Amino acid sequence: MAQESIADEIKWLEQKLEAKRHELGGAAESKPEKELVKDVIKEVALLPPPPVVPPVLAPTTDDDSDAKHIEEEKEHSVIVEDLVKDALTNGILHAVKMAGAFKNPHILDDFHDTLADKYYEKLLESRKLKQ
Repeated sequence: MAQESIADEIKWLEQKLEAKRHELGGAAESKPEKELVKDVIKEVALLPPPPVVPPVLAPTTDDDSDAKHIEEEKEHSVIVEDLVKDALTNGILHAVKMAGAFKNPHILDDFHDTLADKYYEKLLESRKLKQ
C-alpha cells in the first residue's frame, strides 16, 4: 500500500517537475535536475524560508558547546529520518505539517534537503530523470 502511495506521489512530482521546467523555459536547462527537484519539493511543501533566529549568547566552555551541538545534531538527524519515513508512507504534506510543528528552522531545512534528495533518488529509480 505504501509503495502505491509513493508511486502516485512520484508521478505527481514528475508532473510538477515538468511544469517547473516549462515555467523556467531555457533557464531550466542550465539548472541541474537535482536543484529543480529541490525547488519543486520546496514549492509543493510550501515550506516558508527559515526565520532568522538571533544567537543566544551564554557563557559556555568549548567542551560544553561541542557536546551540546553533537547531541542536538544526533537528535535532529533522528527527527529528520522519522519525518522522511512519514513522508514516504503518509505523504509529503502530512510530513511537512509534522515538521512545522517543531518550529525549528534547522530541522525544517535539514528535512527539506533530505526529502528532496530521497525523492530525487526515487525519481531516478523510476527512470524518469537522467543524472
